Amino acid sequence: MKKIKGSRSKPAPTVLIVVAALSLCALLPLRVYHVSSLIEPETGFFAKTNASVWLFYIICVLVIGFLMAASFLSDRVNRVRDCMTRNKPLGVVSLLTGVTVMFDAIVELLQFLDLTGAYNPYAGATMFSYLTKNGGTALLFGAVFAALSAAFYWIYALSCFNKKIHMRSFRILSVMPVAWSICRIITRFVTKISFVNVSDLLLELFMLVFLISFTLAFAQVVTNVTPEVSAWRLFGCGLPAALLAFVISVPRALLHTDRIVAGHSLAPCDLMLAIFIPVFLYFTTTAVKKRPLQEQPAQQEAQPEQSADTQGDADKE
Repeated sequence: MKKIKGSRSKPAPTVLIVVAALSLCALLPLRVYHVSSLIEPETGFFAKTNASVWLFYIICVLVIGFLMAASFLSDRVNRVRDCMTRNKPLGVVSLLTGVTVMFDAIVELLQFLDLTGAYNPYAGATMFSYLTKNGGTALLFGAVFAALSAAFYWIYALSCFNKKIHMRSFRILSVMPVAWSICRIITRFVTKISFVNVSDLLLELFMLVFLISFTLAFAQVVTNVTPEVSAWRLFGCGLPAALLAFVISVPRALLHTDRIVAGHSLAPCDLMLAIFIPVFLYFTTTAVKKRPLQEQPAQQEAQPEQSADTQGDADKE
């Protein structure tokens, strides 16, 4: 796998972003049509299907497969190191992302309080078992991790404005978005619904899986923890996550509430993450250096030796 990874000089990172954007132009109208005409708002199931449904899923599979394979094979994607963080537009987007994530934390906390308020002590189940069975535990931890994730995005935003802030100091906080996404998956898995024909919930699950992989790679790269291992996942998983988040969020924002699947209203954090990811990836392309990938470890090893020789010369003097 190491020989295959980064073995091709093309495509460039910007090409992958363009491919995702063009595929969105095809997928988004199809999805709006499905939600407005084919999907039952009460259940989320397709009331009827036609060729557009198959076309939608075929395009999704082909585009996501291409993005993942091309990101893994592209040497320019795999050479992303120490992503540029001193950037005001990226800082503004990250700041707004943190605001929407904090809003999600408040929503999850309110849902948890509503769930505890509906607990009946005479139903024969303990409070803990009741909350676990109905996703209350995942909601509570999700609210906590969402608040910490918002703090991380805000700190990252500050690092985009202030050169004195180093993201290496926030390595533990950087994994909070990963834990938050895992809690969101658990919450959706306890939803009592079939996954055979359901539409929105299935797309959400795949979006969250890709989001987990992206946020983990994002944490590793911005805090400089094994970026050479995870760099390709920024594009290979980040772009599919952003694509699916747009496809899920935009119809919910455009259509009237009576056409949206019950219990799956617009989540502003998903829409904002769908904006944050391509903006972040666009600016990371400027951090791709032209030197070959295999030269980097040698250069990194040479730096400590040079510093040691310099220190020895200073001691002799």
